[in-house]
Amino acid sequence: MRASNKLVRKWLLDECYDHIWFKPHGKRNDYVFTQAGNYMAQDIWNMFDGICFDIAGDVIFLQMATNSWHTDKDFGKFAGRYNVNILLFNVTNKLKECKGKYKVFVRRYP
Repeated sequence: MRASNKLVRKWLLDECYDHIWFKPHGKRNDYVFTQAGNYMAQDIWNMFDGICFDIAGDVIFLQMATNSWHTDKDFGKFAGRYNVNILLFNVTNKLKECKGKYKVFVRRYP
């Protein structure tokens, strides 16, 4: 996890993203309060691993995975519902184009 976060952080900085923050995972969960009720979340809304700003100052939510993508359906729906930008990262060395070295792959929403 730390190695993949380091690669994602480098990618974000190289692409001019700023104020990058990764939410640490711990044994305690956060309370989330909604109109429909409350729930506990380990990640940000049980979806995101971090937040940053793009060059225009827009907030970008971050999701990182290793070796496979998280399902797209929930992220696309969330991005549309709340009009936010999301970057999904897959850090892997398993694909043919990786040639055994870890690489960062990115999907953007919307």
